[in-house]
Amino acid sequence: MSTPIRRSRLDLKRTFRGAGAVGSGVLVVVVALLLLFGFNRVDDFEVAVKRNPVTGAVDAQPYRQGLYHSILRSWTNYSLRENEYPPSGQSERLAALTADQLTIEVDAAYRYRLNPDSIVHLYLSVGDARAIHNFVYNTYQSAVRDAVAEIVAANILSRERVGIGGRIDELMSASLAPRGIVMTQFFVREIEPPEALRQAIEEKLAREQQVQAERYQTQVVQEQANQKRAEAAGIRDAQEIIAESLTGPAGQRYLYWRYLEMLGEVGAGTNNMVIAPTEGGIPLFFTPDR
Repeated sequence: MSTPIRRSRLDLKRTFRGAGAVGSGVLVVVVALLLLFGFNRVDDFEVAVKRNPVTGAVDAQPYRQGLYHSILRSWTNYSLRENEYPPSGQSERLAALTADQLTIEVDAAYRYRLNPDSIVHLYLSVGDARAIHNFVYNTYQSAVRDAVAEIVAANILSRERVGIGGRIDELMSASLAPRGIVMTQFFVREIEPPEALRQAIEEKLAREQQVQAERYQTQVVQEQANQKRAEAAGIRDAQEIIAESLTGPAGQRYLYWRYLEMLGEVGAGTNNMVIAPTEGGIPLFFTPDR
């Protein structure tokens, strides 16, 4: 009886050893697969999209921070930080035609970020991060040309300069926002018109300033004329009042009194000649005695 029992125990040991060997083999295979395909790391400022490389199916749920294996999975990571163009403060001029078909150059910069909830849609409709960057840049080019085409060249450096940046930002946002791309900043660094246009604008501004100066001078002359007319009217009114006061008997008596008063003043002086009227109309000249 002891012999069959020993054999059963030996069979069980062999079975366990075989199962352990199989388990070890499976573990080795799993480790080998992990070492072969590796892992995908998603940082806290990133989001990732998972795709099955065999079936081509894309997971509808974006993946946040974590470590994910890549066995039968392909990953595309996207940064959620702001992207800047041109990078590192560089400059790029973009030529565009105005409404009157003159070419100007616009030097602008913009910043944008990605909406993490729209990453899967961006992956399916646009592509990876590089494709998204190219898409935003193409949208920028189109928006600049459309915004400049709405403006007459003569106004591009005056009243329309401030508004052109806002208009470009508006056109870009209208195209990018539905896809999950958020414009965070846009500003125009410089607008460079053709030299002939710059000279024409400067001449126009000079003429406008001259017209304003001439208009001011005209207003000064008109004001001086108004003052002179007011002074003349005052003198005329005074003369009319004096003339009215000297007419009639009362006026004649006043003049006669004034005449006698003047004679008294002349007579009080020395070496004075008095001219006195006579009835015959011949004046009488004499020097009063002292």
